[in-house]
Amino acid sequence: MRHLTALLWATLAGAALGVTGGTASALADVPGFGVRVAAPATVKAGGTTKTLTAVATSEQRRCQKVRWTLVVRGGDVPLDRIRVTRFEDTGEFPTQVSIDGDTATVVDRQLDPGSLCRGRTVTGRWRIGVAGRDGGQVRFEVRAVDVAGTVLGSGAAASEVTGVVATSSPSPRPSRTSASPEPTEEEELATAGPGIPTNETTSAAALTPASSNDSNLLGPGLIAGGVFFFLGLVLLLRLRARTREARRRERTAPTGFYTMP
Repeated sequence: MRHLTALLWATLAGAALGVTGGTASALADVPGFGVRVAAPATVKAGGTTKTLTAVATSEQRRCQKVRWTLVVRGGDVPLDRIRVTRFEDTGEFPTQVSIDGDTATVVDRQLDPGSLCRGRTVTGRWRIGVAGRDGGQVRFEVRAVDVAGTVLGSGAAASEVTGVVATSSPSPRPSRTSASPEPTEEEELATAGPGIPTNETTSAAALTPASSNDSNLLGPGLIAGGVFFFLGLVLLLRLRARTREARRRERTAPTGFYTMP
C-alpha cells in the first residue's frame, strides 16, 4: 500500500482536489491494469448512505485475485463522522481500519471473490455515510492490490458533503376542544404523514479502530490475569505450608540426651 512514489502521490492529491464527484479517471500503477472510481457527487450529512464503486480492469492474459484498499481523507469532515461499510452481494465484507491524522485506510481482510482477467473486471463497493450536520469535502482513493502486496492500479474521486439547513420551529398544534371528536387510529396515521426514512448509516462502521484494538487486547489481558492469579495462589499455598510446619515443630517435644556441665 505504500509503494507509491512522491510524484504519484502529488498527482493523486491534485486529481482528488479537482474532482467534486462522479467518476475519476483511471490511474494505472502497473502497465496493463487500471482502476476507475465512481463516487457520489453529494452526500447529505445525517442522511442515508450512498455507494462508492471501484472497477479494476486488466489487459494481462493471466487471471489473478485482488484485494481492495480504500483511503479516506476527511479534510473538513472529521473521520469520526464518516461511516464506511464494504459490502458484496452476499452482505458486509470484513475489513481492517487504520487511522493516521485525517486519513483512514480501510483494507479488505480477504481477497475479492472475483478474478481479474482480460475482458473480466472486478468491482469493489462501499456504503458511504456522514453523520452530523456540517458539510465539507471527502476525498477517496481506491487501490487494487495483488496477493503479493503490489498495487496494480488506483483511482481517486471526491464527494461533497451537504450540510443540514436550519429550519424554523414548527408551529404549535391547536388544542382540541371538547366538541371535536377523538380521531381514530387510521386518521392519526393519515395525518402523521410518511414515516421517517430508514437511515442506512446505522449499519455502517465509523472510521475508528477502537473496536478492533479492544478485541485484540482482550485475549492477552485474560491470559496475563490468569498467570498472575495462578502465581498468587501458589505463593499463598507455600506460605500456609511453612506456617503449619513451624507450628508443628514448636509443639514437638525435644528429644536426645544432654550431658551435664
